[in-house]
Amino acid sequence: MTLVAVGLALILLAGLGAFALERQPRRADQVFRYGVLAGSGAAAWPAVVLLLRGARSSGVAERLPGGAYGLDLLSAWFLALLLGVGACAAVYGIPYLVEERRHRRVGVAHLLLAVLLTALAGVFTARTIIAFLAAWEVMAVAAYLLVVFERERAEARRAGLIYLVLTHASTLALLAMFATWSGGGVESRFEDLAGGRAGTAAPASAILVLALIGFGIKAGVVPAHFWLPGAHAAAPSHISALLSGVMIKTGIYGLLRVLTLLGPPPPWWGWTVLLLGLASAVLGVLWALAQHDLKRVLAYSSVENIGIILVGLGLGALGAAYHEPALALLGFTGALLHTLNHALFKSLLFLGAGAVVRATGTRELDRLGGLGRLMPRTAAAFLVGALAIAGLPPLNGFVSEWLIFRGLLEAGGAEAASLRAASAAAAGLALTGALALACFTKLHGTVFLGKPRERFAIVSGAPDAGLTAPQRFLASACVVIGVLPPVVVPAAAGAARVVIPDAGTAGDLGGAAGAAARVTLVALSLAVLVALVWRIRLLDGGRPAARVRETWACAYPGVTSRMQYMASSFAASLLAAFGPLSGRRVVAGPGSFEVHAADPVLDTAGRFLWDRLQRGAARARLLQTGRLRWYLVYLILSLLGLLGYLWTAT
Repeated sequence: MTLVAVGLALILLAGLGAFALERQPRRADQVFRYGVLAGSGAAAWPAVVLLLRGARSSGVAERLPGGAYGLDLLSAWFLALLLGVGACAAVYGIPYLVEERRHRRVGVAHLLLAVLLTALAGVFTARTIIAFLAAWEVMAVAAYLLVVFERERAEARRAGLIYLVLTHASTLALLAMFATWSGGGVESRFEDLAGGRAGTAAPASAILVLALIGFGIKAGVVPAHFWLPGAHAAAPSHISALLSGVMIKTGIYGLLRVLTLLGPPPPWWGWTVLLLGLASAVLGVLWALAQHDLKRVLAYSSVENIGIILVGLGLGALGAAYHEPALALLGFTGALLHTLNHALFKSLLFLGAGAVVRATGTRELDRLGGLGRLMPRTAAAFLVGALAIAGLPPLNGFVSEWLIFRGLLEAGGAEAASLRAASAAAAGLALTGALALACFTKLHGTVFLGKPRERFAIVSGAPDAGLTAPQRFLASACVVIGVLPPVVVPAAAGAARVVIPDAGTAGDLGGAAGAAARVTLVALSLAVLVALVWRIRLLDGGRPAARVRETWACAYPGVTSRMQYMASSFAASLLAAFGPLSGRRVVAGPGSFEVHAADPVLDTAGRFLWDRLQRGAARARLLQTGRLRWYLVYLILSLLGLLGYLWTAT
């Protein structure tokens, strides 16, 4: 754990160095790049070693002096995930922000990124209430400052305001949870909470409800998801990758940590998490399909994948509640593995989106097209991420979703009759997978295939190496995990046993992991066979001569780039089947036809509550008269109220 502290100190020093050397850009970039890489490697080493060792104990394996921070298998899983994605984001951010040096202090962004990485590591390794809440609040503030980094844009300011309101609502819920749990002892250790020695015995139901509210908001669970699309779209792309890939996972980590301390939850809590996850998965991908903004598609897709993770978490909680340890192990392992996989492929997609935005200057899908010829490396990496997020073999998204599917199907044969109903969630996940495939077919096709809808000054085939290297690393990780599931499944199962220690041995997952490996092998063999046949065809007869034929222009004078599917038209028929639930808004007039994507929660309930809050604030403003005698009256009334409370309390 001391090596973790040294690594995090190096990351902070790298951020400070980039800030201090801002007038020497080349040296600042070198200090930041190599400092973050060295710090991430040093801090990740103990976590990786602990995961490979596969300790069966649910206790804290390593501690810092004082006991405020420590490392167990669950913390190690999330810490390794954080530092891998964080290092890629930092390396990518250096060339990505080069153009910003003309009108913005890039050193501040690098420093804030270093602070955010350190705070996230603090959340994952904290072992006392005060340490956890301190790291949580630093994380929230650093993320806010990065979201509003381009504060001259109204979109960034609005996204920052919504994020700030929701993140502090999350913090208030967590404060209430810890206060209820510990009896007001902020110095309480997590071990004391588990043993009931921290304070008065609190009802587990109250703790679980508050945990679901506080951590659910941070994770972006429907209906508290609406802060996420704006914040992730407004932030610089490498920050979006970190926010979506890692920061929202602090909510998942928090829920799992609460379960490790409380023990098996009651069945109602597991059902609640399962249903919330199913709603988030289906609605998240549906709303992603309706978007016309490249980064907002990816942001809404994060809501979908958080939903998939919660389905696995809910399944694991139900398995623990109904005393089905093998089922619990499948659910928790699938949830943890999908947490890692989503961090990899979603970060890859956001970095690819950033390269597109940097090259073209736009995020509007209806203005893009044909970029595959101009940015072939980014297009190839983005395709890997799109296939992975759609859950197709032989990539990593398939493996984790397969484990969750397998758990849901096995729930159908459980001894407890009420638990068998969980198998119905498999249909919801199947619908989610189908919509995700349609969504990312639309996204990749609209951006990289077809004809360019506008002309952009892009140097063909020569993107910045600093932008493509992190994409290649993340794409390679997606392929390795997909082709070789045994590389990570045992480590995920070890982390899952921290949550449910009586889940049995690693052999419990052998059947599910083996089946996933067989499906992956078939898909990989098919892909290799297709590539081999195509190669033989080229070698045998050479490249076939291109035959040019005039395309019918539908009675127009000629074919233009506008005569191809747009982002809205591609998904129109599919979204129409879901009606207003899809968030698709059509505005048709005598001489115009426009399609807008709205958030059904934010634009209805959210706007209604915000309007009521503003009206209440306007009425409360009457209390601020500027007259001293009225302020004295308020003070006297407040003192009388406090005295009355003390009198009734005693």
